[in-house]
Formats: sequence, C-alpha cells, structure tokens
Amino acid sequence: MKILYLTYIDFGDFQSGSSVRPQMMYEAFLSLGCEVKLLQAQQNQREHRRHAVEEINQWLDHNRPDFCYVESPSGPIFHGFDRKLIRRVHQMGIPVGYFYRDAAFRFDEVFISGKKSLKQHVIAWISEWDVRFLKKNTNLIYLPTESMAVYFDFPRVAFLPPACMGSRSNKLEKPQGMRSIYVGGVSKRYGTDTLLKAFDILNGEGETFPLTLVCRPQGAAYLGAYLDKPWLNMVHASGAKELAPLYEQADLALYPIEKNAYNDFAFSVKLMEYLEYGLPMVAVNCTETEKFVQKYDLGLVCENDPSDFAVKVSEILNNTELYARCAQNAAQAVHGNLWVDRAKTVIADLGGGQGEKQA
Repeated sequence: MKILYLTYIDFGDFQSGSSVRPQMMYEAFLSLGCEVKLLQAQQNQREHRRHAVEEINQWLDHNRPDFCYVESPSGPIFHGFDRKLIRRVHQMGIPVGYFYRDAAFRFDEVFISGKKSLKQHVIAWISEWDVRFLKKNTNLIYLPTESMAVYFDFPRVAFLPPACMGSRSNKLEKPQGMRSIYVGGVSKRYGTDTLLKAFDILNGEGETFPLTLVCRPQGAAYLGAYLDKPWLNMVHASGAKELAPLYEQADLALYPIEKNAYNDFAFSVKLMEYLEYGLPMVAVNCTETEKFVQKYDLGLVCENDPSDFAVKVSEILNNTELYARCAQNAAQAVHGNLWVDRAKTVIADLGGGQGEKQA
C-alpha cells in the first residue's frame, strides 16, 4: 500500500496533542508495512513549507499513491500552494481523506473575550473557506468525535478519536496510594480553578490528597497562592521520557476541563495517555469524555463543580473495590484503541476502493 501523507508539523516535537497524532499515525502506517511518502513542514516557515510541497508535486509526476491522508493544521490552511496540492491529488482520482481536528473558530464565546480582533476575523474567514474547499476536494472527512459532526455538513464523514501506543503500566501491580496527577494546560478553560478548589476542599477534611500538576513554566503564574500548598507538587515536564516516572508514581488521573459546547465534542489525547499507564480517572462530564469513561468503566465523572469533583476523587481513592475495577478496565481498554487500529481504519476506508472520486 502506497500512501501520500500530508502533515503541517515538523516531526520530533511531542509537546502538544496536535503534534502527537500526526507522528503516531505515521509510525502506525509504517508498522503495517505501508510505503509512506511524507510531507512535514510548519506553515509559519513559508519557504521551507513551499519547497516541501514542491518536492511532493515532483514526486507525483512519477508516482501514484493508493490514497492520500491529510492531518490538518491547528488552524486553517494558510498557503495557496497547499490547497493546489490537495486539489491536484483529488483531480488525479486519488482518494483523499482529511482529518479535520478543530472547530474553535465557530466558538467565539469560548475562546474570545471582548471584541474580536482583525486577526481573529481573518482566521475565521479562512477557516470557513477551508470548509468549502474540503467539501469539493476530499472524499472523506475524519472527525475526532461524533458530537463534532453536528457543526458541519461535510458530505461524507467518519470518526477517528485519539488512540494510544499500548499498555505501559498496570496499577494493580503496585499498592494503591492517594496521589493524583493532572497533565495539561493551566487556565479557567482547562478547569484549573475547579481542580485547585477541589483539592483545597479534600485536604481541609483531615486526609491528605497529594496532587502532581504538570504544566509548562508559564502556568506557574496562574496557580498563584496555591503554589505554597503542601499538597501541590507543580512539575514542568513533557514528552514520554519525562512524564513516565510521574505517571508511574500516580494512582489517579484527572481531567477537570470546563464543560461548554466546545469541550463537549472535544476529546483529548491526554485521556489516552492516562489509559496507557492504567490510571483510573475522574473527569468533568463533557459529553465525549463522559461517554469514553463510562463506556470502559474507567472511573467517575462529576459536575463542573469543585465540591462534586472533590467527592468523586475521595470516593474512588477510598473505595478499594471500585479502584481495582477501574484499574483493571483501564489496562484492558487499550485493546482496540491503538494507533495501529486507527491506521487500519484509514487503510480500509481509503485503500479498499471506497474512496473513488465522486462526481
């Protein structure tokens, strides 16, 4: 199977979810024995990107892949030469599948406070242009969740939620402790207020509930006075090598993200990373997150409220039978949720004769 694989990142940086998925899918295609012609280059490095696209165009002069799979950029497609490449592939009759990862431009109430800037207007306009372009020049649009589909009218869609690399740890193999971990952004939208207030409640009731909070250095300013709390351990770490020992030390994973229309359909790669380490979870009841946790019985979901979050953390850590069941389910849930499973889905969809050019 020969695949043309278009991405909008430079491989090697695993500091964000948007960089994890393209690289994991690439490795999965290779592991399945596919021949992969890869385009990698960031949009903001215009000349580097232009040269990379031109090299792909020259390759297409003498090669015909079985299909083309595209991992979208974090925002809109900025350069005309990128659109021309996708259009050319589609016009050649090569099935094009495009993973459309984000829709932030349609949720001003979540991402924009105050008056919308000129730059934000331009990004929204280009993003809507992308939608129209993709309707005409792709055969299949992949979305991360079913809930996201209601915001678009693409003619043909399928769903590719994030995946994991496999089981790295099993919490049943060590004595259960009381340490929780959160890895991710720090802000109101990420649920930091809910998280910190919940642990203030937990640690004010006579028990000790340690929290390891892993964030980027700039996140420290948001934590403010909480930095002096004896139960909080703030760590700056990223990448599998740095995060592995922190996950190994943890007993419970947390996902406190604020419940809103956008987060209801979003699904974080971080949840799958938690799964790899066999961690039971407590998460706010955003729609797709709640579906995931309940489908595999991985832990407890709570309201977008510090008190309820605290109750659920205490409940799962103090109930050994509940904890053991969720830990066992987490260890088993990796099966069927691997990156190679997602790659097999794409190959079946686009390489199995189902992606013929539509009239």
